[in-house]
Amino acid sequence: MLMKVFPHGTGEGDKPSRYLVCPDYPGRDTAPPQVLRGDPAMTRALVDSIERRWKFTSGVLSWHPDEKISEAQEEEVMDAFERVAFAGLEADQRNILWVRHTHAGHHELHFLIPRLELSSGKDFNACPPGWQKDFAVFRDLFNWREGWARPDDPARARDELPKKADLFKARMARWGKEIRESDRDRAKEVIHTFLKEKVTRGLVRNREDVLNALKEQGLRINREGRDYISVIAPDSGMKMRFRGGFYARGWTPKAAPKEKSEEKKQETARRMVARLQPAFERVIEKRAACNIKRYPAKWNQLPREEALLLPQLQEDTIHDRNRTDADTEPETDGGELQCPADGLQHEDRRTGGQTDAASDGTSHVEEIVHRCQRSVQQLADLVGDLEKRRIERERQSRPRRRMR
Repeated sequence: MLMKVFPHGTGEGDKPSRYLVCPDYPGRDTAPPQVLRGDPAMTRALVDSIERRWKFTSGVLSWHPDEKISEAQEEEVMDAFERVAFAGLEADQRNILWVRHTHAGHHELHFLIPRLELSSGKDFNACPPGWQKDFAVFRDLFNWREGWARPDDPARARDELPKKADLFKARMARWGKEIRESDRDRAKEVIHTFLKEKVTRGLVRNREDVLNALKEQGLRINREGRDYISVIAPDSGMKMRFRGGFYARGWTPKAAPKEKSEEKKQETARRMVARLQPAFERVIEKRAACNIKRYPAKWNQLPREEALLLPQLQEDTIHDRNRTDADTEPETDGGELQCPADGLQHEDRRTGGQTDAASDGTSHVEEIVHRCQRSVQQLADLVGDLEKRRIERERQSRPRRRMR
């Protein structure tokens, strides 16, 4: 399983939500997307309600094409992901949309999260910068426990990136659109083929050898990154970037892996799961402490006497067609039924006991009405406070006019 967070996050909520659920994309006619959790309309409305620049977080969990993921495994993965992403938050403090995609030939779970904590309206980023550290524990735990393909497995390292790694070209090919090869593409292909032949012959064994081979061909090294090398052609000044594979820092030719017995593989998996499970719980505890401090649920802060308590409805008496209502026993609230004395009348011409019951019921209803009024007033005060903050932010963001 591989987890990826997309760099998008600005703009309206219609575009990311439509991409997740729209069946009009190529390949989705036979394998349409399926919503597993959440409501696309609700998530879209929450994203559109945010007035800040960054409005949502989106990403995907992806599996190897040979792996078959059951619905039970999907539920477990989504639950564990949400435990990390929303640690310390209640269910009514956050929102997430989960959609399954299978049209690309492998299993994918896409997620869309509004950057909003619902009780306070504050910004909430489930995957902030450095998210890889926490979610890598979640990813590795499931990969080792379920035996799924691991993106950090040295045996799966490639000496060169596949052509589908270019997402734009892969998307155009899936849509059946032809892309004309440019002069830069042809030049990069020639240089890559030249280096690949040297790697095959054993003349290039590390990144330093790759740099020397490029310099021998008259190319000037423009920039070196963690997983790429950028060069400039001397004659035309054309800039070209080569990414991944033997262009990455720390690359060495892949040696033939030693075959491990099935028992050793299982023992390694058990050892890794035993180490990752406590680390997974520590990640949740750390994130929960931070979220609880920053996003306390406001409706949990009300005093007990201020909370709205609704009366419990009594169950209706079930009547048997073969019996009469006279066989049923009268129900009372809080004790035995007290019958009034025969002939005893009050000033309102009601039998004894009815006035007390009516006054008790009226006072109970009045108490409920007062509590409702207090709750509505508290809600109105909260909305007014949020509106004042919004107006103040707009006032501060307006450019000041110079007085002449």
